Amino acid sequence: MDRPTPNEKKQGKTGLLDTLDTERSSRDDLPTGQVDNEEGQLQPQSLWLYTSGKFKNGIVGLENQGLTCCINVVLQSFYLTPEFTSILQRLDLKKVVVDPTNVPSAMHRLFEQMQASGRHVKRADTFLYCLAQNGVRVNRQHDAEELFLLILHFLLDQLQAPERAKELRSLYEIKLEQFVKCDCGHVTVRDSNFLSLPLPLKKAMYHGHFQLEEILRKFFEPQELSRGDQRLCPGCERRRSAKQGFNIVALPDILNLQLNRFRAGSSTSFFTEKIYSSVTFPEILNLNHFPISEKVRECGIGQECWQYHLYAVLAHYGSAIFGHYTVYVKSFKDSKWYYMDDSRVCQVDWDDVKTTFGRGDMKWDETAYVLLYKRVKEEEAKVPSARGQ
Repeated sequence: MDRPTPNEKKQGKTGLLDTLDTERSSRDDLPTGQVDNEEGQLQPQSLWLYTSGKFKNGIVGLENQGLTCCINVVLQSFYLTPEFTSILQRLDLKKVVVDPTNVPSAMHRLFEQMQASGRHVKRADTFLYCLAQNGVRVNRQHDAEELFLLILHFLLDQLQAPERAKELRSLYEIKLEQFVKCDCGHVTVRDSNFLSLPLPLKKAMYHGHFQLEEILRKFFEPQELSRGDQRLCPGCERRRSAKQGFNIVALPDILNLQLNRFRAGSSTSFFTEKIYSSVTFPEILNLNHFPISEKVRECGIGQECWQYHLYAVLAHYGSAIFGHYTVYVKSFKDSKWYYMDDSRVCQVDWDDVKTTFGRGDMKWDETAYVLLYKRVKEEEAKVPSARGQ
């Protein structure tokens, strides 16, 4: 499904990039360096310089090789996250036997080729072959969030350095405490850890819209358990009314929020349904006012700096049956937004990103599906912004 990129609709934007790069190349022993972007945020050290591509910031398109748009946007979301690639780059591939089924190795080699590419587009043949060897049908449409988590689990399972796997998990892991409070006052608590936070959506009525902060508040708000969901309370040993909810234990550096736009078929419809409701989301997300676990508070840890900056939006066109994925990414090199539709890449702005809020009455419009936020470190928050923010 071929959609026009934002710069085709606006004047003054950079042209589309359609040149294919099929050469195989690699770059070794690149010097390390720490990047200070124009907003003054300190970026993690990287062995890769991110100077390839037309914009000289490492952004390179990926060719669609037949329904691989979903794989492409997921790869771009990993590739343009320096906190992730700084872990991947520390793999010593010289000590690893070449294994075509090893996802970390295949991803590392693809990203090296993107770094060294003299052109604007790469083919991901070797990585696609690797996914196929791991049981993924690469020439069929996938759910972007499910694929993101699947690849992340491949990485965690196949990383041969346990310390790297632990570091990678902590980069994305959301640690929550799930509680059930009985009317008798007894509280049952258990840990619930996620690599992404699934946020349910409802159909907006009369062209209304939802705000991301409201959806998050609803997620953490204690809900009354229905009679069918009531459990035997260990305190009073009875099935009574109870409320269930979540408290935050710890949040990761990279926060993955899934706007759950797809609903499984019901008794009246056998087909998966897409929810087209409009959802607005901010560039800066503050989670400091959300409920924190009591045990964390008692330990004196307190609430950390839970302020996040949006840096990637995985968007979906079309219906649940037939659609297409694209991605918007804010470059950590120059703090500018870029739009990637497979091999097509162009510079955009925040107004373009906001088009993914969606309009409930326009069912074929682009709608945000996965939001990736990056936590602002305390030391980074103290650095004055060049934009005065």
